Parts: sequence; C-alpha cells; structure tokens
Amino acid sequence: MRLRTIAVCSAVLVFASMALASSAGAVSFTTPFQLMGTDGTSATGPSGGEPSIAADPLGHVYVSGPQGIPSGLNGQPGIGFWSSSNDGTSFSRGKYIGSYLGGGDSDVIVAGTPKPNSVFVSDLEAAATEICLSTDFGSTFNSIGPLPDPGNCSQVGPGQAGPSNDRQWLTYDPTGKQMYLTYHEFVSAQPVVFRSDNGGGDQFTAGPCGPIITDPNIEANVPTDITGGTLVARPVVDSKGNLYILFATTTQQQNAAALQAGQPSGTFSQLYLAVSKDHCQSFTDSTVYDGTAGGANTNTVQFGDVFNNLAIDGAGNLYVVGVGFVNTPSNTATTWMLSSRDGGQTWQKQPMQLDPTQAGSSAYMLPAAVGGPQAGQLAVGYFRTTNGVTDPNNTKGKWTYSTAESSNANGASPTFTYTDVNPGHIYHTGEICNLGILCGAVPGGPSDRSLLDFTAVALDPSGCPLFTFAGNSPGSTTSNYVTRQTSDCFSRS
Repeated sequence: MRLRTIAVCSAVLVFASMALASSAGAVSFTTPFQLMGTDGTSATGPSGGEPSIAADPLGHVYVSGPQGIPSGLNGQPGIGFWSSSNDGTSFSRGKYIGSYLGGGDSDVIVAGTPKPNSVFVSDLEAAATEICLSTDFGSTFNSIGPLPDPGNCSQVGPGQAGPSNDRQWLTYDPTGKQMYLTYHEFVSAQPVVFRSDNGGGDQFTAGPCGPIITDPNIEANVPTDITGGTLVARPVVDSKGNLYILFATTTQQQNAAALQAGQPSGTFSQLYLAVSKDHCQSFTDSTVYDGTAGGANTNTVQFGDVFNNLAIDGAGNLYVVGVGFVNTPSNTATTWMLSSRDGGQTWQKQPMQLDPTQAGSSAYMLPAAVGGPQAGQLAVGYFRTTNGVTDPNNTKGKWTYSTAESSNANGASPTFTYTDVNPGHIYHTGEICNLGILCGAVPGGPSDRSLLDFTAVALDPSGCPLFTFAGNSPGSTTSNYVTRQTSDCFSRS
C-alpha cells in the first residue's frame, strides 16, 4: 500500500557499465495455475493482486493476497488465502481469513515455532495488523497472542500487532526462533520493527527493537509528507541470525525539485541497509546506492517500481533487485541488481542491468527475488512487455511474466538465463501503474493498478523457485497464478 513517486527526468544518460550476459541453460516451468474462488471459478471468492508465497519442507505451498480495506464493507473478513499440498501443482479454492477491519497488505511465511511448519499470515488494518496462525497446514487459523479467538481469524481477532502499520512483512529467524514484523509507519514515515520470541504469543512486543535508522545523514533524507517517507523491502536473516532490512528514500532536495516541476514527490533514489546483530535491539546503517552521487538532485535515479527486493543466498551474499531507471530515460523501467559479498558493508559501485539485450524494447515491473542455497544462486521474476513498449504507463503494453536466474550472481561478471514462464501468453494488457495508491489520482497520470504492487517467489524443498503473480485480461477479474520451475533448479549441495 506504499505510495509511489513519479518519474520526472527525461534525459538519456549512460547505462551501468557492467551489463549482464545471458547463460545458455534451459529452464522450464509448469503452466501457471490460476488460483480460484470459493466455488472453483475466478468470479467469486478472493480476487488477485500482489500475492505473497511461502513453502514448507513437506511440499505445502501457501499464497495470500489483499482484498480491499476495510474488507468488512464487502461482507467478508480480511485477505485471500490458498494452499497446495502437492508442491504448487494445484491449489485449494480460496478462502477469506483475517479481520473485518483488514483486507489490506498481506504476507505469509512458514516458521518453526510454535510447532514445525507453522503458517503465519498477516492482514493489514492500517491501525495495526492482525496476525493469524495455523498449525495444521492452513486448514484452520487463530489469532496470535494469549487470548482465545472464538472467531478463528474470521472477525476482528485479538492477535493485533504493530500500531500505525503500512506494507508489513513477516520474517522468521530459525537460528534463534525469533520472528519480526517490519513495516513503514504512517505518521513518522520511518521503517520500524517489532519482535516475537514465542511464535507471536507475545504479540510481537518482546523487543525492545531499536530504531532502524541510526545515521543522522540518512535520517535527513526521510521526508514525512504523504508521498515520501520510506519504501521498505521484505527483510532477510542470515545463518548467524543477523537481520537485514533494506529501505529506500527520496531526498529533501529531490522533493523540492519535483515540486518545482509540478510533481508530488521526488524519486526513490537512495538505497540503504540496516543490519542488526543482536535480534533487533540495535541497528547499523550503510548506503547501498546513492542516487545523488556527484551532486545530482534532479531525480535521475529511481528504484522501486513498485517494491524493491532484498535476497540472500546460502553463503550469506546479499542482493538488491529493483525496477526503475538509473541515469536512463525516466519514462522507461528496467531491472537492476546490486550485490554484496561482505554482509552489506560494501556494494558494487554501479547497479547491473538485467536482460540488457531487451532494454530498448521492453518495460519491466513488479520484481521478485530469492537467493538459492548455494553461493551465487539468485532467481528473479518480473512482468515484461513483449510488444516493444518501454514505458510501463503506456496503455498499449502487452505483459508476460519472465524470469532471470544465475548461479554466479555474486561474481564480477554474472551470467543469467532469461525465460518466460509461459511463452507467448499475455497476462495483462495496458499499463501497470507505478504510482501506488496515487494511481488514478494524478491528472493525466496512469490509473491501472489492477495487479497492485508486487509479485513474489519462494523455493520449494528441492530448490525449485515458485513464482506467484497476478494477471487479467481487459474487463476481467484479476486472478493470482503460481508456477513452479521444473528443470535446472538450484542445487542444495
């Protein structure tokens, strides 16, 4: 539900110097499975848009997705939920879980507490988040916390956490059994985090969690106006239990330049990483990428069309993946990657552009990224136009869903394999608005937000990526889809 900024630069500068080459492997996927409603069709029950996905070691796969807030106005609680017991080959009919006050942003994870393979789903209410827990593979849910939940996560439950909440993420630390709830706080525009030490039984009040932004120079770049603030990516935890939180900001100077140009906000040009080595009690901040380096404050860099991704591989290498423009035409959107081999202390100087051979003939939107179990393994998914449209806000765009995968993404010259999950199939026609909740609110601006703001990816027990994304045809209901990679999956040894 985060707000998006508007691209304001039209100058054509140079691409990043380190282009990524394609590698020659063959990758295949299952035909994307359309998640259905309560009667087995797409016409009733939960609809699609920005689905989250999680998988357990036993072959269960779970998908959740927002339904509109407050969902009680539509006569049902919370968010949509689908489950699979056969590694994503097929899914149960969708059902609603959560709060009558919710239905906003959602997230789903699998954790080892309170029982192995516990499923947690978060449902945004804005005033807080209701968090639901299942210990029977998603068959039934109850609100977290010490109080009973007679409504079984179908009304307004007692499992409330995280006041003043926007775009919340759940993260599990298997090394210490902690869980984290991280989000963008509405009033201060700060990224904040809460911790649970007992599978949500303490309603994420264990803490104390220190402020994520501790560098005053970074804090100075955090505007508190309605279109600025911070854009927070899903956090990751490494094998030592260190917590990594990626966030992006505009700058005050860029906001001023945008205002002079008649735009509501500057671009999200600044990427920062906050690291905690003491279970969120304290954080150290560092710069991943400074989009104003060299004194430029003219909005020539944009990350986050719409959410950026932070991924980690089994060796602890970190990857940042985002869609936008980096000193390239602002009415285009391409995919960029930065990597770190030292726990986020240092990053490559310039972002690398994925799929460079298509850069002049495709637009990209809504990326997802996950690291594999071995060093250098990285899988990225995104929407890509197939008809030469390079502006994501062009109403003539024809979009398919594509992937980029590498086994040496941590190297000096990574190679990637590029694959459409369902070659020749168009999952969306028209624009994919990159303004978030401002879609349709800016005169003359884009308005189609029917896919919402992101796609998602997880790994199954065999190291095969599971991608989920929304899709629709003109005039049809938006549905979520899931596809599983079936060849050249990531090796776990």
